Amino acid sequence: MLTTIIFLPVLTALIIMMYKDNTEIPKKLALFTSLVLLGMGIFAYLGFDGSNPDFQYVEKLAWFPGMGINYYLGTDGISFPLILLTLILTPLVVYFSWDQKKRPALYFALFMIIEAGVIGVFSSLDFILFFIFWEIVLIPMFFVIGIWGGARKEYASFKFLIYTHIASLVLLIGIFAMYFHGREILGERTFSIPQLTEAAFSMEFQMLWFPILFLAFAVKIPIVPFHTWLPDAHVEAPTGGSAMLAGVLLKMGTYGILRVAYLMNPDAVSHYVIPVVILGLLNVIYGALVALKQDDLKKMIAYSSISHMGFVVLGIQSYNLYGLKGAVFQMVAHGLISAALFMSCGTVQYATGTRRISLLQGMYNKMPVGMTLMIIGFFASMGMPGFIGFIGEFTVLLGFYEAYGFWVVLLGLGIILSVAYYLWAFQRVAYGHTPKSFSGVKDIKRNEIVAISLLLAVVVYFGLQPEHIFTIIDGKVISLLSGF
Repeated sequence: MLTTIIFLPVLTALIIMMYKDNTEIPKKLALFTSLVLLGMGIFAYLGFDGSNPDFQYVEKLAWFPGMGINYYLGTDGISFPLILLTLILTPLVVYFSWDQKKRPALYFALFMIIEAGVIGVFSSLDFILFFIFWEIVLIPMFFVIGIWGGARKEYASFKFLIYTHIASLVLLIGIFAMYFHGREILGERTFSIPQLTEAAFSMEFQMLWFPILFLAFAVKIPIVPFHTWLPDAHVEAPTGGSAMLAGVLLKMGTYGILRVAYLMNPDAVSHYVIPVVILGLLNVIYGALVALKQDDLKKMIAYSSISHMGFVVLGIQSYNLYGLKGAVFQMVAHGLISAALFMSCGTVQYATGTRRISLLQGMYNKMPVGMTLMIIGFFASMGMPGFIGFIGEFTVLLGFYEAYGFWVVLLGLGIILSVAYYLWAFQRVAYGHTPKSFSGVKDIKRNEIVAISLLLAVVVYFGLQPEHIFTIIDGKVISLLSGF
């Protein structure tokens, strides 16, 4: 099943490119394939045993056995929610981009490859396969930003590529370090992630390589001060690119930190508490403060994304039941909410030609549906009860308080600041007298309404029924903590 989910979109991308002169077939093929994959994901969800901490839907085939490299796929309570997130988000991004006129075949083909690469990262159980998919994701996103981006698209796309590729090289060095050290311990050559996780690396090795591996994934999240590529990438990327970047690509970083840095170096975790907690809190507070001063609506959401990803890092670092459950849940919550926010921002830009908060006012008079969907997204990102964001942040708060006591007040400050910048931005954009220059502005289009509404419906559903995600996570987290 995992092989089909990964390679069907690749096959679709190749077929789409055969219709490069057609504006209708590429988007229909992309939507059809992504919906088929979503159906397969739902089928896999129904058969997933959340109480089983072991990897499920495992596929293993010898690839280069002499070097210990295998085609090895599987999923568990950490990765399966992120696979579902990707499967939910992709068809909605495709449908949101339904009116794409500039090179539509290439555009939708690249999104198919992004979907395949991200799911490949989340399901790979061999480090070489993991790294291949990790690198594959960078290429289509580079072109999405560089071709369909804004005025500074070349700068933003190359900055994205340079930052993330340098981090990838650091990751590759770490992978080979674990490979050679694992060979000494296990007595065999293997790039198997499960085997290397059980290898019990020496304390000296863990103390050296935990911060290196953490750094390699920190750039992808991103963690301050390695964050500067993200606002530029978001601001210049097309709306669909921003939605996928914030929705699933950033989760590759937090997933990697948990799966590789923490689970493979558990003895070193307690020795790096102070720097990791400081970095996580810096993300939360710094991201919120910078978001508060932004005049660009999209850049405000980008810095908000940095702030909210800090919650995931602190949940992982808490390394207790609520912390880990909350971290994985918050990855899903942030992915859904941030995609909806970037879509809402995109509709405003398309309708008015600007994202400048200081130039936008009275938009509720012109875009009542668009503004209603935007404020619902803002409420979700603020962590209002009834939305998925509340469950994720509250669970992380419980875990962080259990681990670090009243330092949790700083996390609460991040939530308060998010309320401030969202409500202040919405008050200026939605209310007041509508300028004459916006007299011809129309409300958002049907495909935009459908895509954003469905996303927000999922946000509300899982906010009211969070157990549907927690039942996937619980078995794996309890198993991890029992052996910690």
